[in-house]
Amino acid sequence: MQKTIIIIFLTAVCVAVGFFVLPVSSNNTYPRFSSFRVLDRNGVLLREVLSRDYKTSVWVPLDSISPHVIRATVIREDKRFMIHHGIDLIALTRALATDVVKGKTVSGGSTITMQVAKMTLGMKNRGVWSKLLEMAYALKLELYLSKAQILEIYLNRSPYGNQAYGIEAAAVCYFEKKALQLSLGESALLAVIPQSPTVHNPFVNPDHVMNERNHLLETMLGYGVIDTLMFSVACSESPDIDDRRARFYAPHFVDYILAQLDPAVTNGRTEIMTTLDLNLQKDLEKLLATSINTLRNYNVTQGAAIVIKRGSGDILAMVGSKDYFDCRDGQVNGCTARRQPGSSIKPFLYALGLKCGIPVSTVLPDSAIEFRLPDGTRFAPQNYGERYHGPTRAREALGSSFNVPTVVLLERIGIERFHQYLRQTMHFTSLDREASHYGLALALGAAEATLLELTNGYRAFANGGVWKGERCFIAPAGGGQDTLPAMTATTVDIAYIITDILADNASRLKAFGDDSPLDLPFECAVKTGTSKNYRDNWCIGYTSGYVVGVWVGNFDGSPMHGVSGISGTAPLFRDIMIELHRDQLPAAFDEPPSLEHLSVCARSGLLPSSRCDRVIDEIFIPGTQPKDTCAESDNDRSRDIEMTTGPGNGKKGFHIVTPSAGDIFTIDPRVTYNSQAVIFKVQPDTVAISEVTFVLNGAELATSKPPFEFVWKPKPGEYMLEARGHTPDKTLIDRVSFRVF
Repeated sequence: MQKTIIIIFLTAVCVAVGFFVLPVSSNNTYPRFSSFRVLDRNGVLLREVLSRDYKTSVWVPLDSISPHVIRATVIREDKRFMIHHGIDLIALTRALATDVVKGKTVSGGSTITMQVAKMTLGMKNRGVWSKLLEMAYALKLELYLSKAQILEIYLNRSPYGNQAYGIEAAAVCYFEKKALQLSLGESALLAVIPQSPTVHNPFVNPDHVMNERNHLLETMLGYGVIDTLMFSVACSESPDIDDRRARFYAPHFVDYILAQLDPAVTNGRTEIMTTLDLNLQKDLEKLLATSINTLRNYNVTQGAAIVIKRGSGDILAMVGSKDYFDCRDGQVNGCTARRQPGSSIKPFLYALGLKCGIPVSTVLPDSAIEFRLPDGTRFAPQNYGERYHGPTRAREALGSSFNVPTVVLLERIGIERFHQYLRQTMHFTSLDREASHYGLALALGAAEATLLELTNGYRAFANGGVWKGERCFIAPAGGGQDTLPAMTATTVDIAYIITDILADNASRLKAFGDDSPLDLPFECAVKTGTSKNYRDNWCIGYTSGYVVGVWVGNFDGSPMHGVSGISGTAPLFRDIMIELHRDQLPAAFDEPPSLEHLSVCARSGLLPSSRCDRVIDEIFIPGTQPKDTCAESDNDRSRDIEMTTGPGNGKKGFHIVTPSAGDIFTIDPRVTYNSQAVIFKVQPDTVAISEVTFVLNGAELATSKPPFEFVWKPKPGEYMLEARGHTPDKTLIDRVSFRVF
């Protein structure tokens, strides 16, 4: 038994001797791990980010720290720091007495050296054994390190609140200056924070922190560290503490890159330069907030926008929500959130159709059709407004975003093939279910995708059919999409034909009219999309320089009130595109020389006969041109009578001047509702009309005397306007249909 006790004693002595004999240095005691700074493409600081392993900031030597900070910190934390050897017995005795009186731990009596020991050992408990170990290690630190080295570690590792660790980070965080430049008043203010960073938070409790600062200055004056003049000047200082948001730029973008950043990239680095353009980012944030505010009466609360440089794939701007600091859902990133893309997915299907040898002159049916699904159920797609247009060329079906022809096209191509094309070729990783789960509704965007996926997918068309991952970093290369190799998504011929359709205002006349926000003053390929029940609005497009994606809706999935892509996202898309090209108009899209132009019949898509009166120019990939000749006569117009002249034909003795048949009106959310109207006007031809009665969708509106006009407040919907012209012996009738959204 005695021998065992001796062995245990000798072992303890050896451990203790070894503990104190093994040397330490300031580097291996607390390695100088640093945080890194995230910069925009011009070197502007977006955010200072803490190390993934240590909550640290940039290490600065003691001679780069204001002497005021050193004096204030010593007086605040450890007045006898320069004379004790790691343990202050007076402070420990006083702390023990206070704890006994209070019946709980109030003060620990820790010296600066003991706090450095605690940081080094990573101890969080406040028990007796942890305190003893902390004291022992403090004695060891004092044995091998100088007071200056210990103080340097403490000042570079102490928590100063708001994710600022170390005096340099604190100086930048609160005063946007270096630690060496801090005044006495600023130094004293920062010195009071480490004891309790939550309680002494200048952003949350500024008055409390100022009182603590003044009390510290009084203590420094009492110890003779400062004189009365220095005391008066410091107390009169009212530090201008900057708001935290001012240095928290492009928050969604920075969050996004940090989530995919390879940790090896930041190891030993102090800066990461990204592709973001902060000036453009700020412009987009303002444009998005303004746009959402104009739509708030339509139950639109959120939006997102992204700008990618066409060639390099650099993400120049990423706005994930209206306000990142909105406590409800502001931190949701609408650029990476999964939503149903609606019709914005259609260009990929038509591109696949071209790859399968189906030219855009192909006539597809647009009528009420039911599709029998494998499970025996039926699927009956409907166009917007439940309006059908008869046989329609694929070019117009895509440009005007007709649903029925698109579903017919998907049925011909195959759901599995389209699903594979989206996932493997266009990298739509959000489509994480089998093709059978989506069914034919995949053609109408019933799956889920992100704005980033869609926008970069459109970039493949802008890049001549080559898909490349978007780029977030300039130096060094980061991770995620930056590392994916380029691949051929489609041919340059197909990419140009899709671009030509999306940039062709005539192709979307039937749905959007000739004066829509999509008709920009320069070449721009663009497509809108609206998901079921108006839950999502999309507008994605590109010029020869940039690719832009916009989404508006609600993060909780609640539907908007009748807001479609043309009224919800298109105005914002237009504003962004105009801002991007304010100084220089984009170059025109280059047509590949391999494509062939051919005149075809506008109704049949076939070679025109001598009797065809509607002949258009169409683009073809060699070998896909039509071989047959159209057999239609000039008088065979029954299929498109509604689209060309409408119900009114001007042969009834009078006719409706405005609106014209097939007109589309958009309620502009940027203009007050009371300032918007549609004028119904009738023009007599060869008969004398005494008065005109206007009837809208079967409901009589008013009876008008000359000049036969009626001002109507528009509401979204499909309308049939009937004008009844009254003469002494009969009533003449003319009708036109139009739409409002």
